[in-house]
Amino acid sequence: MISVSTCGYDSNHKKPCNISYNLTSDEYLALLVKTDARFVIDGEEIETQPNMLIIYPPKSPIKYGREKIGYNDDWIHFSLGSGDAEFFEKLSIPLCRPLYPYDFRSLTTLVELMSRSFHKNSEYADLLVDHYMHLFLLSVKEQFSSVQTERAPKFYLEFSQIRTAIYNSPANDWSISKLADGLFMSVSHFQHLYKDFFETSCQKDIISARLRSARHYLTTTDLSIKEVADICGYENELHFMRQFKKFIGYTPTDYRNRNRS
Repeated sequence: MISVSTCGYDSNHKKPCNISYNLTSDEYLALLVKTDARFVIDGEEIETQPNMLIIYPPKSPIKYGREKIGYNDDWIHFSLGSGDAEFFEKLSIPLCRPLYPYDFRSLTTLVELMSRSFHKNSEYADLLVDHYMHLFLLSVKEQFSSVQTERAPKFYLEFSQIRTAIYNSPANDWSISKLADGLFMSVSHFQHLYKDFFETSCQKDIISARLRSARHYLTTTDLSIKEVADICGYENELHFMRQFKKFIGYTPTDYRNRNRS
């Protein structure tokens, strides 16, 4: 079994940070860094770009930070059981090296799900976390099976930043034509690359981000349906209700009643 001692999702530092410590003799660390940052690896200072993954083996010296406010990451401290040590070794994932996944978002989603299970008081929590860790590591391996690991593909970082911004600020007035203009490319080329990188369209990501935000507000606040629509970027309440029903399967009101915390 892969054991997780601590993990977290979407940690946003409100002050500049400078983190330094050493891992224990059996502890690995995976960081998914969503902002630019500064890492010291083998005594060399490296400036990393957003949407970067790095995995450290046991006993590694950890030193990283950001001079500006807003450093954001997901993290997992984990250890391997005897059977999983061989599993991990066979994956041959590069360690102590900045990696730029094709689909960074899918990895952070796994960490989010794992973090929820980890912090639940459930008899199945350890088993769920173990399965999420196997899925996470296999997903990392899959993303680096046939691509270079030290450099992101051309335009990937720009597109990854756009995708992160969409999910961080779904209510913005996102225009695909303006996004394409910002990268000095045609709309068709932009849409082709977006689909190639993330296996979904930019428009679907915009809808997904808005509906994800809507689900959060519906289950955690008393905002009216119109207020939820407004805060999630919908100018028309009826359009929001129809889109919510189409993609989620319930009306906003039904979803709130079924999932109210």
